[in-house]
Amino acid sequence: MNRISVDIIKLGGSIITDKSSYCKIRRENLSEICKQLENLSNPYIIVHGAGSFGHIIAEKHSIQDGFEDRNQLDGIVKIRQDMTSLTQEVVSCLVENNVKAIGFQTSALAFIEGAEVLYFLNPIKKSLSLGICPVLSGDVLFTENDGFTIHSGDSIIDHFVRDFNVNQVIFLTDVDGLFEKDDNEETGKLVRKLTYNEFKDFKVEELQSDVIDVTGSMKGKVDEISTLLKDVEKVVILNGLFPERLGLVLKNEDVICTTIFGENSTQR
Repeated sequence: MNRISVDIIKLGGSIITDKSSYCKIRRENLSEICKQLENLSNPYIIVHGAGSFGHIIAEKHSIQDGFEDRNQLDGIVKIRQDMTSLTQEVVSCLVENNVKAIGFQTSALAFIEGAEVLYFLNPIKKSLSLGICPVLSGDVLFTENDGFTIHSGDSIIDHFVRDFNVNQVIFLTDVDGLFEKDDNEETGKLVRKLTYNEFKDFKVEELQSDVIDVTGSMKGKVDEISTLLKDVEKVVILNGLFPERLGLVLKNEDVICTTIFGENSTQR
C-alpha cells in the first residue's frame, strides 16, 4: 500500500480521564473534544493515553519492568480489560458526533523482537482509505525477550510517522504548551513557536504532578517529540481542557499552544 497522508491526534490520558481516580472518565471533556472532529476532510488517526485506566494497575504490578513473576499476569489481564473499555468509550463518543471510528487493539497489531517493534499496519491503512478513523491506545506489548512491556501512545506515534505521511501531530495535554525555564521567575514562560533547531536547545519547564505515570514525565515526552520532528511538518501541543482550541488548530487559526516546526518544514 502507498503511504497515506494523515494527521495524528493524541488524546492525553490526563484530559480524557481523572488520573487520580481508578477508571474515571472525564466524559464531558471527551465529548467536547469529539465535537471538534466532526466534518474533518483530512484523514486522521487518534491515539489516546491510558490515564487512570492503565497507569495505576501497571504501577501496582510493575508491568513496566517486564516479566518477573506470574502474579503480574493478573495485572496484564486487567489492564487489557480496562483499556478495551476506555477505547470503546472514545469510539462511542466519536460515533455520537458523526465520526466514523473503529478501535484497534495495539497489542494485537505489534510485537517486540529484540529492540525492534514490529507492526502489522494493513488494517489501519485500509480503514483510512475507506474513510474510517482508527483509534488506538498505549498498551502492554508482548516481547521476545522480556515477556511484555508497556508501549506508550507516544511510542505508537513515533513508529507511525515512519509509515505514514504525517502532516502534523497534535498533542492534547493538561497544560497550554511548553514552558521555557527562567531562573529569575517562579513559573516558566509559554513558548508559542519553535523551529527545529531552536527546539533542540530548548530547556523544558518540568511540570510537577502527584499522579502516577509509568510512561514518563513531560521531559520524556519532549524527547519523543524530538524524533518526530525529522518526519513531520509540525507538532502542536495544546491544552485539551479547552476543547475549542483543537477546533481552531484544525482550522489553522491562531490559538494558545506551542507549535514546533519539523526539520524539513516549509513553515515558520
